[in-house]
Amino acid sequence: MNGRIFYFTLLIAVCFGSCKNTASKETVLHEEKHSPRQPNIVFIFADDLGFADLGFTGSDTHLTPNLDKLAKESVYFDRAYSSHPTCAPSRMSIMTGKYPARLGAVSHGKLGGVAHPGPNDNGLPMTETTIGEALKKEGYTTAHIGKWHIGKGENNPGTRGFDVDIASNEFCCPGSYMYPFESNNEKQRVASKIPDLEDRKPGDFLTDALAEEAVKFIHSTDEKPFFLNMSFYAVHTPITAIPEKVEKYKRLIGPDARQKNPTYAGLVEHLDDAVGAILKALEEKGIIDNTIIVFTSDNGGEILHGITDNFPLRDGKGSSYEGGTRVPLLVKWPGVTQANTVSHERIIGFDYYPTFLSMAGANPDLHDIDGRDFSPLLKNPKEKLEERDLHWLKYLSLIHYRIPIADNKRCFETIVSGDWKLHEYFQMPDGYKQHFELYNLKDDPSEKNNLANKFPEKVQELKLKMESWKKDIGAPVYDMEKFYGHIKI
Repeated sequence: MNGRIFYFTLLIAVCFGSCKNTASKETVLHEEKHSPRQPNIVFIFADDLGFADLGFTGSDTHLTPNLDKLAKESVYFDRAYSSHPTCAPSRMSIMTGKYPARLGAVSHGKLGGVAHPGPNDNGLPMTETTIGEALKKEGYTTAHIGKWHIGKGENNPGTRGFDVDIASNEFCCPGSYMYPFESNNEKQRVASKIPDLEDRKPGDFLTDALAEEAVKFIHSTDEKPFFLNMSFYAVHTPITAIPEKVEKYKRLIGPDARQKNPTYAGLVEHLDDAVGAILKALEEKGIIDNTIIVFTSDNGGEILHGITDNFPLRDGKGSSYEGGTRVPLLVKWPGVTQANTVSHERIIGFDYYPTFLSMAGANPDLHDIDGRDFSPLLKNPKEKLEERDLHWLKYLSLIHYRIPIADNKRCFETIVSGDWKLHEYFQMPDGYKQHFELYNLKDDPSEKNNLANKFPEKVQELKLKMESWKKDIGAPVYDMEKFYGHIKI
């Protein structure tokens, strides 16, 4: 549904409600008094934001006062993971509560017909029930603002469970963060252009504009609970910030800083400003005390070309190492969570689906969902999730196949089991050999000391677990010749 039409519809509904007789009002008030209202859920989702990109997670450069303040009011999960080290599979997982590989999403783009089961648009299968659809069934108004990247054409937020769909293009990123938000590249101009923001003016910045749309949506809501999927394009490329922010960070960044990119620092600050605007709108509307706020990222931070540094974690976006999948995660649930607390439990992207439904008071059938409801951790910091293994599977998409192949583009499978993490890297046509790497994350969170040769029995044990998992979920089988044999080296 077009955003403007939705706002008009809400206005009519509010006016109609105000004309009801006094007896009806008394009945409604009586029902509200005895039936606690479902909480609103605001899911703020950054793109490519790294584990160490925020003040409260250890950035030595980026200024993020709004998110730092939110962290002091929230539970911070310091071992939160994305379910894939790249955007599209990670987002499919969040929308469905399932491993990306269960959906066939093992690549960031089309891969010989194997990467995704979608026959036409390489996107989220139409047979899946999204979190938007599930929450609508629970009486929620649902809104998606920003990046989609898991479908094209009819496979868009408006057809996948969201009443409001604003500014979702059919590309991985915006053509430009500056108005008119389109690329100078003719091949990308149409797909990357951001819709629904045509009334903006020169000088307007995309992240700010998306926050303004979120503020308008918040102020348009009525007594019905809402779910806002606030999916920022920031801080994905093209790395951009207004000149004032760039110049500020050029002055602030010292010679010993790990994060040295002033433009990226400015873009992170734009994101923080936008989060602050959304939080302010919730306060002004008077609903912040009944609104759950969740903030995270879709995968690790991009380290290529010196964009950021995920220290102390190794590597970044696209990689099997911790820097590719560890993300910041904050949850604030007024009246439930304890402020300024830290949980060391491992949470992963597909856990949001069952958790959001639990927050909404739903009790759906989740037998085919991989995620776990982690709301008990929010209610009691001493709670623990049942021990489980976590898996990642990534093959290199053809659109990213470049010679020489960068290390973060390699095909791999990874398992985290207890303190142990095993990587299997697959053979590739450029002469890259299949091999294993084994790390103890408790002793070596930066994954510097490969123990595969020292503990071959552990390698074999975890390898068997990985093979069993792939079989159980029907993951696409790696086939180097099928995927890449036709490419000339």
